[in-house]
Amino acid sequence: MEIDVHVKRAILHILDTGAGIPVLSDTLLGLPIGIQEYLYKHLTRAMKDPDIKRTQFVDPPSRFCELVQQYKKDDESFTSVSQEIASLLFDFMVENVGVPSADLLVVDFIGDGEPYLGVLKLNYKHSYIHYVDHEDGRLNDILRQPCSLPTEGQRLDEFVIINLNTGQIFLKEKKFEIDDKKEYYLSNRLVLCEDVLSEKQTFDIVEKTVKKIIASEYNGDIEKLNTVKRVIADDYESDSVIDMDSIAQATFGDDFTVKERFREEAAKKGLTQRKVEVSDNIESKIFKKQKFVTDSGIELSIPTDYLMREDIVEFRNNPDGTISVEIKNIEGFVPK
Repeated sequence: MEIDVHVKRAILHILDTGAGIPVLSDTLLGLPIGIQEYLYKHLTRAMKDPDIKRTQFVDPPSRFCELVQQYKKDDESFTSVSQEIASLLFDFMVENVGVPSADLLVVDFIGDGEPYLGVLKLNYKHSYIHYVDHEDGRLNDILRQPCSLPTEGQRLDEFVIINLNTGQIFLKEKKFEIDDKKEYYLSNRLVLCEDVLSEKQTFDIVEKTVKKIIASEYNGDIEKLNTVKRVIADDYESDSVIDMDSIAQATFGDDFTVKERFREEAAKKGLTQRKVEVSDNIESKIFKKQKFVTDSGIELSIPTDYLMREDIVEFRNNPDGTISVEIKNIEGFVPK
């Protein structure tokens, strides 16, 4: 589902630690059509990113949280608040050289009718441009640009977007070297928010855990793997959730020991909730095709919707331990 985004104002600050000081703008960013399009694409892509964590500020509040609250009370403070946020981030980056330099784009925007403050960290990318040197004749050369911003088609690595009505935070972050170990510095050091999993992390934990258990307890039973896919898809379509109890019951039935192992294995990886709300951000993962490769090298790719439909595809366990797959009601093949 496309998000309706309207940018009200934006400002850009340069946080290049190699320069020694931040270059803070005191003037709002101009918004010609090209820049509007750039902002729109990054904001809509960020809001739909499957790696976002939906979280809340914790108590006591961080300075970052206090600045957001200040802006909610006085929207004329946009420039000064953005400068303070940029300074907070820059000071942390100087002390922790593992955090990459970036430009910081702060945006006040409306998304589907809700007010948001977006803090987008545009980490520098390496790119190449042509260069024409006229000094000794004409030389066409290639120059490496070390401080290019992400293109409009690239996903951002880090951002914090706050719903100014509800206080909900949409956060995407990466681990960097902090005090000799890799950690999430945005959530743990600057923003200070509840530690939660992203929707993608939740889905991946469920998928990997259940595959591991089916492999060890049921010799990789294809029907059970298909059941997991179908249950996850059904729960998403009916209630927009990943339901751990539903998955465990449908897949492992009355085998209490295996069901408990499933929950314990998931909890070890950070997934302790029995039911997790998910959005259409991970719809493509839920409904992605299930791929199988036989021991003879034959590859099958089957849409999730068809896995439990025996009128289309049927998996049979043979007495000799082999598996037969029958694909039914085919009207034709399309080579790829």
